[in-house]
Amino acid sequence: MKKQFKAILFDMDGTLIDSMKYHVIAWTSAFKEHGYYPGELVFYLNEGVKHPITVRDRLRKLGVENPDEELVKQIYTRKRAIFDEIVDIKPTDGAIELLNLLKGKVKLGVVTAGLRPVIERVISQLFEGIFDFIVDNDSTEKGKPDPDPFLHGAKLTGLPNENILVVENAPTGIESAKGAGLTCWALCTTLEPKYLDRADKIFADFKALQATLFNDNCILS
Repeated sequence: MKKQFKAILFDMDGTLIDSMKYHVIAWTSAFKEHGYYPGELVFYLNEGVKHPITVRDRLRKLGVENPDEELVKQIYTRKRAIFDEIVDIKPTDGAIELLNLLKGKVKLGVVTAGLRPVIERVISQLFEGIFDFIVDNDSTEKGKPDPDPFLHGAKLTGLPNENILVVENAPTGIESAKGAGLTCWALCTTLEPKYLDRADKIFADFKALQATLFNDNCILS
């Protein structure tokens, strides 16, 4: 029996908006300014992890056993500043079209590690009046890949898990959604399918995802 969804929870960066390349540039630049040279892929793979944890993990991988907390803060604060300077906020192809089709048929939420000022800017520019609620970096103590963000999002829908779908683009978000007991579909907007194999379904883009949602009668309106 096919699942029918009454709520859909979307990740933001890399899913709803084409922003991950700017996050990766900001991360690598902030680390380089402090004399460290991490690769790019790791930031795509660990998208959604809270910033202090990201910095500590990268520094340890680069040989810094006990990172100084002041250094950690300097790096992620600089990352945020660089990102704000360079980001060009644009929707992912097909995102707005799908959201317009879904509005009024299902509950719509955003579950992101983003900071509230950035989220509000994105929503006001691209998605005004679309979403019923937002779970952000400060909504839960633990971030992705812990289940807490999607557990909180699921609670806000007021619906049973079997009626909730998550749309993600990163392994950490998929792990968070699956840990919360939710169905998760992944988009290959930033990573190849081999990195998204824990998702229940994997799609090349929003057009393919949209076709499955509506052609397979997955929307319970």
